[in-house]
Amino acid sequence: MNKVVVAITGASGSIYAKVLLDKLMLLKNQWHELGIVMSKNAQEVWKVELGNESYKDYEANYFEKTDFSAPFASGSAKYNVMIIAPCSMGTLGRIAAGIS
Repeated sequence: MNKVVVAITGASGSIYAKVLLDKLMLLKNQWHELGIVMSKNAQEVWKVELGNESYKDYEANYFEKTDFSAPFASGSAKYNVMIIAPCSMGTLGRIAAGIS
């Protein structure tokens, strides 16, 4: 079974993260652990764009961006998938350069 992490950034486009999480909830038989990591900016953008705090309603383990004890922060945690949505070009560039 898969272990999945969804990282939600503060980029505009919270609806994409919501749709992704909704789909993951429908596919619960495809994974056994879901982690969600959100920055404070991501939480604020979600509230502004979607008008609610429904990101708290998903069956998942929640982590702060600065939580270095989160299981997926270690290479030995064996997470299969990490999805970043929304992902700005700046975030993508920092990941590609190995600085994020």
